[in-house]
This record gives sequence, C-alpha cells and structure tokens, in this order.
Amino acid sequence: MDANMKRSPLITIVNVLQSSLGLALAGLTVYVLALTRSRETLAEPDAAETVHGLLIGAVVLGVPALITLVAAWGLWKRRFWGWALSLATDVGVLAVFVYNAVGENDREGDEIALAASFVVPIVLLLLPAVREYFWNATGPRASAKPA
Repeated sequence: MDANMKRSPLITIVNVLQSSLGLALAGLTVYVLALTRSRETLAEPDAAETVHGLLIGAVVLGVPALITLVAAWGLWKRRFWGWALSLATDVGVLAVFVYNAVGENDREGDEIALAASFVVPIVLLLLPAVREYFWNATGPRASAKPA
C-alpha cells in the first residue's frame, strides 16, 4: 500500500463512528418495530393508533439508518459521495431531533443524547484532514490511466 493511501486513525474513527450510528439507528428501528408486537402495546385501549405511530417512528428511524449505512460503506471505500451523504444525513437527522425537541417542547434526556450523538460525527466530518482525505481521494480509481 502506498504511503499516501494509508488511512489515518482519525479517518478510521470517523468510519467506525458513522458505521456505529447506522447500526444504532437500525437497532432502534428494529426495537420500535418489536414494540408494535408487544403485549403491552397491543393491550392499550387505542392500540391501533399506537401501532400506527410506532410504524411511522420506525420509518423515520429506518430510512436514515439505511442511508447512513450506505454512506458508511462509501466512507470505507474512500468515496467522496460517502462523505457527502454522511454529512447530509447527519445534519438532517440532527435537524429532525432538534425540531422535535424545540417544536414539541419535548426535552427528554434520551432524545437530547441521541441528537447530540450526531454533532460529533458532523464536526469530525468537517475537520480539514477528514475533508481532504475524501475530497482529494487518490488511489486506483483516481490515478488509473488508460494504456
């Protein structure tokens, strides 16, 4: 491997963090879907409405989970689109959580912690060394010249 292509520990941290966020969102999606089948949920007087709300929640978490995992794959492959998709998804999810907390006056600790978990990756993705790594990707796809 060429010295210029070596991945720094910072890049590995960014990639692992994005992958972890995607897996966490996917796990939350599965959990919310499992709640739709729980005895406690189905025993509620307005179970149909609760299940419907949970299904909407699963979509709200599941779509960013899928996009985040695809973006993380792009990061591991050192693709600019992986960086851009990661940044856009993180900013979008953070905006949804902030809007929910402010708009609904709902400042529960777990939602604030989940929202804050998207601030760190955004900051890391915007660090000059990380931006440069993905924006100026070198290697086989960038340096390959037709014979």
